[in-house]
Amino acid sequence: MVAQDEHQLGDFIKGRFLFIEDYCKKKGLDPHAKLEEVKAEALRMAGTPERRELLETRLFRGLILSTSYIPDWVDQVFLEATTKALKGPGAPLYTTTSHMPCIASEAGRFNAHRQAETIFKVLYEHKKPADWIRSTFPVLYRKCYGDKAADSMKVEELGPGHFRLTMDNQGLAKSGRLDCSTTIGFLVGSLEKLGANEPLVTHEKCGAALAGKGTPCVFDARWKP
Repeated sequence: MVAQDEHQLGDFIKGRFLFIEDYCKKKGLDPHAKLEEVKAEALRMAGTPERRELLETRLFRGLILSTSYIPDWVDQVFLEATTKALKGPGAPLYTTTSHMPCIASEAGRFNAHRQAETIFKVLYEHKKPADWIRSTFPVLYRKCYGDKAADSMKVEELGPGHFRLTMDNQGLAKSGRLDCSTTIGFLVGSLEKLGANEPLVTHEKCGAALAGKGTPCVFDARWKP
């Protein structure tokens, strides 16, 4: 049985570990030392002995398969801890546009590039950007957010190379500005892999923002046809 607060996040979590390693190598940082910082911050944020034990045994010392179902709060804590450990002084915690990346959006972009060449390769091959947004992104979204959120998602084509995606993730433990930033990165990274010309993803209406509580998130994805 899969709990309601668990989703098929295994490969996305694996990608977070690989992102930390890749980011550190590019920035001349010690990957092992930074991962220890991430671990210490995640354990601090866990909140209860039971959650700390789960992070220790399943996330940092356990075997995570690409098909593994992971509690949403684990993804949320891991992403926040990664952001705090890797972002430089004055760097933003989150973003509302792919033109101004942050750690979370870069982690999402990294996963899109990696998964398009590995586990989800068949879902990217021979797809045009518009076809991928219409038919493939909802499939991947369902894996990460579950049936309820996926059933309510709206994908609207506003014109050639222009889509509006409306999503309601409220009530999920990982819902927040950092998670929305990973969506920005994942969308723009996927569009890049699909050969879209100058892709741009913006997210001005966020249900996780204080002023937007109770409303769904809206993402605008566009590229030059």
